[in-house]
Amino acid sequence: MSAPAAGVLFAGAAALANVAGGGLVLLRRNWSHRWLKATLAFGGGFMLAAAVLGMVPESLERVPRWGAELILVGYVIIHFLEHVVGVHYHFAGDEHGGRQVLSTTVSGAALFAMLVHTFFDGVAIGSAFLVGSDLGVMVLAAMILHKLPAGFAVSAVVLAAGATRVRAFGAAVLLGAGTVVGSIALSAAGSLADYAVPISAGTLIHVAASDLIPEVNEGERWPITAMVIGGCLVFLVAKVLMGNALH
Repeated sequence: MSAPAAGVLFAGAAALANVAGGGLVLLRRNWSHRWLKATLAFGGGFMLAAAVLGMVPESLERVPRWGAELILVGYVIIHFLEHVVGVHYHFAGDEHGGRQVLSTTVSGAALFAMLVHTFFDGVAIGSAFLVGSDLGVMVLAAMILHKLPAGFAVSAVVLAAGATRVRAFGAAVLLGAGTVVGSIALSAAGSLADYAVPISAGTLIHVAASDLIPEVNEGERWPITAMVIGGCLVFLVAKVLMGNALH
């Protein structure tokens, strides 16, 4: 099997980890308010770490001249869409009804940012297999470690925006598809794809630090804070393992 074909095949295997993580939302028909809050706390910590430890350094490397400015642009765009165009929902009170505790703008922004992130996961897997099959397998194993919680985190955010369990699961499937597309489009996207990384980094920072974490921290202390820290640590551990695989 050729190296590019192996990259695409194993990117599909990594994509299944996203699907498996998102599949956790299908385990129960009705999730409690407390569960949603805890999972959003975990998702917020995971996404914040993904942005700060993964996407920001990548942005500054890919677009050294405008990377920082584009990160700010991404943050401001989501802030504008949420507070001028969209409507933000809160956990406090029942006046909004149902399970919708976040706006669709927040969930859509999170999904967009994580799609860009997972696209470059696919690029990384494809690149590793071009170097050698041993490196490719090691990178794949490390990717799976963070793709499971990534699929879970995105599905939880979409579920909290009022989507059905099937649609929340579909968001994780979309992440997996993004990984495969990234591997296929390893060189086709060209340099233009680089500019999407800092914009989505700013988007993800806003979603995690300005939306999810402040929202879930209202009225809570250690349990929710522990979930936020746990989300950060899960990404950090995966990043360390990936770094060891790449070097």
